[in-house]
Amino acid sequence: MEYTNSVRGNEIIAFADTSIYSKNAILKCLYWFGDKFHTNISITNDVYCISLTPLTTANIKDEELELYLQKLERDIIDFQLRDIIIQETQNIRDLLVAKAFSNGEFDEEPNTNVSDPVGFNPNLVSND
Repeated sequence: MEYTNSVRGNEIIAFADTSIYSKNAILKCLYWFGDKFHTNISITNDVYCISLTPLTTANIKDEELELYLQKLERDIIDFQLRDIIIQETQNIRDLLVAKAFSNGEFDEEPNTNVSDPVGFNPNLVSND
């Protein structure tokens, strides 16, 4: 079966491969369409089937649906990349949070001399 994103009547139909896009990325992306569209997601043959139907209160014209389809395609990629970045930087975030809440328990004085290549001497600065 061929999966082609399209606008069919008054509905946007899009597909996303489950081996490429995570459920979290799809859900986070579709959350931002919830103010204008009723969203539906199903999985068939390892492919997310996404349908967006405009809410009657959204006043979306039929000619605007193609633009929303293009936005959906961009946003799904954006949220998948965000998900990848979150996974790749989880350890760094954990370390930063632990350091921020450590109350200085593990702070050490730097074991170096403070210097400046342009000749600024921080020892001559007064705190008056």
